[in-house]
Amino acid sequence: MNFLKRFFSKQPRIPRVNIKQRFELIGRVGQGSMSKVWRARDYNTGKIVALKVLHKEKTEELEARFVGLDKPKEGEIAVQFHHPNIVKTFEHGITTENEQFLVMEFIEGYSLSYLVEAQNEDMRTNCLKYMIQLGEAIHYFHQENWIHRDICPRNIMVDNEHQLKLIDFGLVVPNTAAFLQPGNRTGTAAYMAPELIKRQKTSQKIDIFSYSVTCYEMLTKRLPWEAAETLDAVLQHINTPPENIQKLLPDLNPQVAEAIMKGLELYPQDRWQTMEAMLEPLKQAYKTNRQQLRDSKSKPSAKMQTAGPKTAAVPPMKKTADDQTALQAKRPPHAKKKIKKNDAQDAPLKKESPSKKKPTPKPKRKNPDENP
Repeated sequence: MNFLKRFFSKQPRIPRVNIKQRFELIGRVGQGSMSKVWRARDYNTGKIVALKVLHKEKTEELEARFVGLDKPKEGEIAVQFHHPNIVKTFEHGITTENEQFLVMEFIEGYSLSYLVEAQNEDMRTNCLKYMIQLGEAIHYFHQENWIHRDICPRNIMVDNEHQLKLIDFGLVVPNTAAFLQPGNRTGTAAYMAPELIKRQKTSQKIDIFSYSVTCYEMLTKRLPWEAAETLDAVLQHINTPPENIQKLLPDLNPQVAEAIMKGLELYPQDRWQTMEAMLEPLKQAYKTNRQQLRDSKSKPSAKMQTAGPKTAAVPPMKKTADDQTALQAKRPPHAKKKIKKNDAQDAPLKKESPSKKKPTPKPKRKNPDENP
């Protein structure tokens, strides 16, 4: 029926684009199981963009899972998002090879997968900030009535300005009853919620679970359970409680630890019910951390606290006559001239004329009555 509706509906024909004529393909920057991504120059605008071309056969297989549901295409979904933590999609269309393509902003930066593995200074300094930015992106997704279904580090980038970006929307579905029914199991195995693995009814809480797994990994460089690559392996441990993150990181802010562990609950009703609710304790912890950092910078260092006052800060005391007498009494006789010499050197010089001579005293006149 949906096919007939689309067949008879008067929709404009989408023009095919020869991407080799439209874009200068500078270099491959990414390749997944579903697509290839190039760094490219758009000849129409002159701008550097990320050109994503979806694999034709695999995209058709994915869309076949939603047969009869009229699932929107990735490009149709992506162009709707306007959020600082979601990559911008400028355009989407069909190539002359009948492949779907997306024209997106090109992000200079690193994959979150790389930062998780590296655990470098950037990650140690900004990890909680990145967690909050990712949470804000998911919250926006949910407000717009979508479910991402594939939150994991490989679908996230961090640019050179320390701004996190969610970059992939291949498995996104509307948050409507038709797309929440049991049976459709798509996603990345190690990050999938138990109800999704068990082919049960889903909700936006599957994104909260995947987000919590991602946050756990960002902080610890490991998953809450033993790593598993297949769904069969994941099924073996989903009923095992995850290792408490506080045991791995004893100094972690308790608010952060409790928020993540609640997001990993087995049953959806025991998790955070909204992304906004989960973000609240994370934001409070971030605010507390920043305040503690400011306080530590404003306090004087231990070295300054133990050091005595500077000599220049204490005005010199005037010496009394008795002090001067006592000082002279202590000096050896041979030091007196030296002291006077030093005193003379310290005294201001008087300006004298070099040609002026000391007057010669006149001889005393003799009294004629005096005897010679």
